[in-house]
Amino acid sequence: MSARKMIPFLLLNVLVSAVVVLAILYWWDDRDDGSETAVSIPTTITPAALQNTAVSQPQIAPTNTPEPDSGPPIHIVQAGDTLGTISQLYDVPLDDIMAENGLTNPNIISVGQQLVIPIGGISTPMPADTAVPEEAVVPSPIATEAVGSGEAVVEITAVIGPGQLADEAILLTNSGEDRIALQNWTLRDEDGHEYAFGQVTLFAGSDLRINTASGANSPTALYWGLDEAIWTSGETVTLQDSTGVTRVTYEVP
Repeated sequence: MSARKMIPFLLLNVLVSAVVVLAILYWWDDRDDGSETAVSIPTTITPAALQNTAVSQPQIAPTNTPEPDSGPPIHIVQAGDTLGTISQLYDVPLDDIMAENGLTNPNIISVGQQLVIPIGGISTPMPADTAVPEEAVVPSPIATEAVGSGEAVVEITAVIGPGQLADEAILLTNSGEDRIALQNWTLRDEDGHEYAFGQVTLFAGSDLRINTASGANSPTALYWGLDEAIWTSGETVTLQDSTGVTRVTYEVP
């Protein structure tokens, strides 16, 4: 083929190539413009939108916790407590504490027991006495004489298990008609051993056991905390009051 015949083919190839290049460039420019447009879209949050968003949040209503009702204090009985010491602690009559808690024996309370202390007086008035025909009245074993009208008579009535530490104990009895506080009273033997009473009340007609060994105190039993027995036959036990006056002596059988 001559050079003259090849010229049209060359021009056609140049034209086609130019069209293809221009098409590619045009397509590439459209792609960049689309990407820039997508990136350049501003994202703005107006104050109104923020306010609407805040309002749309769920609101949690405050929970009002009711305050506990005020009432009389509750005393939890500890080791060594007696109704007498609890009465003195709160300055509340012992009879009111018994009536408020339905107690019938002032010597029987247990460790961990909850007692309502009627500081302002008992919450429920005492029921009125019901009239009973005279012939139907049964004599009561409980003395009708008011508490405190008689005397307290403290006696050492026994020495239990002398010489045996596990069993050894002194037994005190109030055979009188009134209760008596034994705080700062002392028990002594002939060898210089001495036991000092804390806030202990011995009620009329009740017993109190003072054990030589160690243990947990209760309303009816106290523990000296010694590691050996101290009472022997023929030895004298001495009970002195808070002023040092000897009130009772007892010879171990």
